[in-house]
Amino acid sequence: MLCSTAEKEKKKQKRMAKQLKIIPLSGLGEIGKNMTVLEYGRNQIIIDCGVKFPESDQYGIDLVLPSFDYVLENQETVRGIVLTHGHQDHIGGLPYLMQKLHVPIYGTALTIGMVERQLEEANVRGTDLQVIDDTTTLHLGPFRVSPFAVAHSIPASVGLVIDTPVGTVVHTGDYKLDETPTGGRTTDFKRLRELTPNGVLALLGDSTNADRPGRTPTEQIVAETLDRLFIEEKGQRIIIATFSSVLARLQEIMLLAHKHGRKVALTGRSLQQNIELARDLGYINVPKGLLVDIKNNVPDHELVILSTGSQGEPRSALNRMARGEHKQIQVHAGDSIIISGGTIPGNEEDVARMLNNLFARGANVIYGPLATVHVSGHGSREDMRLMLERVQPRFLIPVHGELRHQHLHARLAQQNGLTAEDVFILHNGSVWSSDGEKAWLEEDVPAADVYVDGTLVGEIGDMVMRDRERLAQDGFIVVYIPVDKRNKLSGEPHLVSRGFVRMDASGHLIDAARSQLKQELMKNGRNPGDITRETLQNFFYRETQSRPVILPTIIQV
Repeated sequence: MLCSTAEKEKKKQKRMAKQLKIIPLSGLGEIGKNMTVLEYGRNQIIIDCGVKFPESDQYGIDLVLPSFDYVLENQETVRGIVLTHGHQDHIGGLPYLMQKLHVPIYGTALTIGMVERQLEEANVRGTDLQVIDDTTTLHLGPFRVSPFAVAHSIPASVGLVIDTPVGTVVHTGDYKLDETPTGGRTTDFKRLRELTPNGVLALLGDSTNADRPGRTPTEQIVAETLDRLFIEEKGQRIIIATFSSVLARLQEIMLLAHKHGRKVALTGRSLQQNIELARDLGYINVPKGLLVDIKNNVPDHELVILSTGSQGEPRSALNRMARGEHKQIQVHAGDSIIISGGTIPGNEEDVARMLNNLFARGANVIYGPLATVHVSGHGSREDMRLMLERVQPRFLIPVHGELRHQHLHARLAQQNGLTAEDVFILHNGSVWSSDGEKAWLEEDVPAADVYVDGTLVGEIGDMVMRDRERLAQDGFIVVYIPVDKRNKLSGEPHLVSRGFVRMDASGHLIDAARSQLKQELMKNGRNPGDITRETLQNFFYRETQSRPVILPTIIQV
């Protein structure tokens, strides 16, 4: 008996309701702005919601966000947001999302504390913030979410075991297998094993260090190196720059300063806020009398300055010191400056420029190639192999990394028992589906980058970014075109160059351009703005091999 169209559609909807979908909206093929949706029927949960800092060719951009379109189009199905830890690439997008979405957010105490502060600064009120720990189990629609502790470079980090109607998913979060981390919190394989008695359908595994062999070194090595440097730099002022969220290392630095009889001053707003929050929540122990105001008159040999700016960010405290623009701190000849942070891809030029400026001021700068003053918070290939061995997933989805990291993670998995068909290298917007037996890909969802420029969020598109790139590379020409009421040329066009050529040194080029433009405007009846752009773009490329942006201004006289 043949089924009617309505019956077929009903059966299709019923079949789809029994499928799990995993949709990475961002964080794949890149480092940053991690955000993943799990969907079953008319139920969604979101894991993390981060930002990415702009790359060197993203002119004028402050932050890059995930696209929230898919989530907002289905917001009535979202049961909650679960966070793995408090780094900006995992929570920094929440102030933008929560202006439009009203669902609970779940995270450990430190993570929620950092989110709460960011929401307050963005004037986002009324969000339901729920504190969980690594003994909690959340019931969010058909999803049962159980965190487990992981070692990372910020306290209270967790991975997630997510039980779904078709099988269990493990999301590692950011992790490494450090047996001696500062703070003593190791990756809890025992709880992970207890939470997955029936096996694991899919592993979403951190891929960040898939191109690094062996195990990621323990944080204890950094502590030992810093201890030695404190002894060697006795008699000198010590300035240490690191990430403001690497709270375990900040704790170690403060304990070392206390051990060596030094006071600690803080510079950098995010650093001060994070230490205050972590101190209030008991994640950092600050010896009494250790912290002093940066304005206090403490002798150089008794002072450690903790600063932001290990990535060479233009407005960071250390970069302002390097340029001589910091209001309270001037770098002296003989100062010991320790850069305790690995360079994030895309920041190499900024960091190199800052290092050169610090050396030029006579500082003794100690950074990665010179001493082990930083270790990654992410597991390397052997850590990843051990994770695969412990979890033994049916399918692997490499996440959190650039494309090469995902591919290398995939190859590692295939060397350790998974077939090529069992490993899915996804991109932002991919839709991975499974019925618990097999897995496949469906049609992508929207997942374009969203640019933040000041108060503009999403208004800056690819066309504007291309214009900014051209402006940065070739400058622009403003062209004033006098026309009469019939839109006919009624005087001499006037060209003004900015960032292209000097007017006083290239008068012959400008005169030739004006002459050709005038000829085209007089013989052509089209829109004078279109004629101007076309004529001058062709002329300047032919004469100079450059493409300045042409900005016609029509003046009716």
